[in-house]
Amino acid sequence: MPPSSERQLGNEPTRAGVAQTLDLVLAADWISPSVARDRVRVWLKANRWSPAHTDDLVLAVNEAVSNSIEHGYQVGPEDPPSTEMVEVHGVIRRAETGARHVEFTVRDAGTWQPPSEDRHSTRGQGLRLMRACVEHVTVDSGDDGTTVTLHSHPVPV
Repeated sequence: MPPSSERQLGNEPTRAGVAQTLDLVLAADWISPSVARDRVRVWLKANRWSPAHTDDLVLAVNEAVSNSIEHGYQVGPEDPPSTEMVEVHGVIRRAETGARHVEFTVRDAGTWQPPSEDRHSTRGQGLRLMRACVEHVTVDSGDDGTTVTLHSHPVPV
């Protein structure tokens, strides 16, 4: 449920029939991050997102999808495609001030692997990268998988 100061724009077109939500179901394979990047970029452009904000969001979603595949499902680049799925949902919200932001959720049914405590390990760098690209990142994991939620920085209308 969106906070009271925001409303979800939903699938109601606000400009020339452009959907305000994005839903992708991707195979847990190494083609899927590029599919997610392309679809997110096209959707944000259709919704008049600035190029700089778009680049940050595309990078954050790419990292979340890649982490689901590599860490959640433990599928490597040389492995055959998995039958598992990664879901990506995006929704544009508008604050009472008129500023917009987008919220992406990336879900998998895999197993969460916490970042390494070792400063020299490459584990955990993906979370740092996502945090650098968006205003806020949350990770919820449990027996049914992991959900990463990415909240963008606000952009003017």
